[in-house]
Amino acid sequence: MTFDLVIARIRRALLLEPAAYEEARDDATFTPFAAGGAVIAAFVGGLGAFLWSSVILDDTGDFFVEAFILGSIFLAILWIAGVLLMYAVLSTAFAEEITWDGLLRVVTIAHLPFAISVLVFIPGIGFAFGVLAIAAMFFYANFAIRSAYAQIDPMRVMLAVLAGFAVWLVLLPLLTSPSNQFAPGTFVYEWSEDVVEDLSSTSASDLGIPTE
Repeated sequence: MTFDLVIARIRRALLLEPAAYEEARDDATFTPFAAGGAVIAAFVGGLGAFLWSSVILDDTGDFFVEAFILGSIFLAILWIAGVLLMYAVLSTAFAEEITWDGLLRVVTIAHLPFAISVLVFIPGIGFAFGVLAIAAMFFYANFAIRSAYAQIDPMRVMLAVLAGFAVWLVLLPLLTSPSNQFAPGTFVYEWSEDVVEDLSSTSASDLGIPTE
């Protein structure tokens, strides 16, 4: 595929043209472009976390390596694991006729909106962009699968998407802690919560207040 055709297909998919997802489903040559776009989106989100540390914390610390580089890599890996779980739910649990690579191409396009989370560094409204990124991904994932596989019941699609999203929405926060800043994009707020809880526990201990 030429670069122009790739961009045109992605643009059509983001504009909610069902035929674009059908084409992606059946076009094996599109696999590296779809997966590559999702990886880029993960790193754009990681850049958002790094900018957040610079603007909000005024101290980038280890955010460049841990949030931007490692966090983005971990997120991309978990995304792939999530897509494979979606495939397992649809093909095994619901016995739907789909291929894993076709589903991968379709769903990775839906991961592109995570790039919106690059704006989490904007004071006051950054959190809204972080939530919007996740919400948009969920919407696009459902729309993408329903467009590419019209024969699948919408409730089954939603259950599969929920299962796939749970993989990275649950595991990445578990990898993130005050000492491990693996928090690209929206997940930087999970890191903030952990830091606040850690500081609160320390303060309570210093005052002799029992903590659980």
